Amino acid sequence: MTAPRRLWLGFGAALTVAIAVPFVLPPYLVTLLSLVFIAGLLASSVDLLAGQGGLVSIGHAGIAATAAYGVAWGTVESAGLPAQLGLALVATLLVSAVYAVTTMRTRGIVFLMITLALGIVVYGLALKLSTITGGQNGLTGISRPELLASPTTFYLLTVAVFVAAAGFRVVVARSPFGLVLRGTRESESRMSSLGYSVAGAKFVAVMLSGLLAGIAGVLIVWQAEFISPNIASFSRSAMAVVMVILGGTGTMLGPLVGAGIVVGTEHWLSSYVERWPTLLGLVFIAVVLFAPGGVVGAFSRRRGGTRDRHGAGPEAGPAMPPRLEEQALAGGADGHPPNPHQGGA
Repeated sequence: MTAPRRLWLGFGAALTVAIAVPFVLPPYLVTLLSLVFIAGLLASSVDLLAGQGGLVSIGHAGIAATAAYGVAWGTVESAGLPAQLGLALVATLLVSAVYAVTTMRTRGIVFLMITLALGIVVYGLALKLSTITGGQNGLTGISRPELLASPTTFYLLTVAVFVAAAGFRVVVARSPFGLVLRGTRESESRMSSLGYSVAGAKFVAVMLSGLLAGIAGVLIVWQAEFISPNIASFSRSAMAVVMVILGGTGTMLGPLVGAGIVVGTEHWLSSYVERWPTLLGLVFIAVVLFAPGGVVGAFSRRRGGTRDRHGAGPEAGPAMPPRLEEQALAGGADGHPPNPHQGGA
């Protein structure tokens, strides 16, 4: 059996199990699994940047919180569901645009620090704008749409949204834009010399990533039926990054696996182990030391999966478009095309 067929069969089996779960497990575990898929979706938004562009955001909880507050405020004001989702979409696009504009000409630690600062700004606004956000007390009286009132129905929605987001990430990874983004990850100067807009690629990547984070924010507020500034806290953004690293950067299921480890440790294992953060920290250290590509990355290597040095899974495709690679290889050591007036036979 070929590797792609094994991959699709495994995915189909996992999806079948996920759909059957709410009919055999108690409601508490179904709710816990809903949290896993929502957290995995937020981690996926971070991984879209980290896995494809090598850009680590530590402020994505701010984007998710913006969308969540849009839905929450619309609910409190008795707006209809279309209006609530419209507010969430507009808020998500605006805040994502702010993230994109302020980071599109940065990389590495500067990109990380700017996203951290923006996340803190959103958290501060959630505290200060009490007439809209409820301040520290948050907003109550939020309810899911009637169709999603059942825990089972809501769980199936989270599964469907995560699967759709995973498919979206695969499409982006295999698209010309995804190839350009990975080429930018490898060498920004080389891509610029080939005529590609590095800043433009980062702008679009942040907007797409923000869209996934906004969807996660909507599901978060529907799950809790309550919202407070804590949703935009630094710890939520940091945990999303931890989930990506634990599961495997650049892999389709890595964010979900990482979310399962973190959420399971926080909400299930914490009832048995008082110092669960310490245990989670030890697991994180062990993964970083012994499986740098994450849990999914280590499993893929054992199964003979093809991976690049950044941990991108088979769905990510080649690291750079063939045409780009040929042109890049023709360039000089500094990433620029060779000067025909220098040396030569």
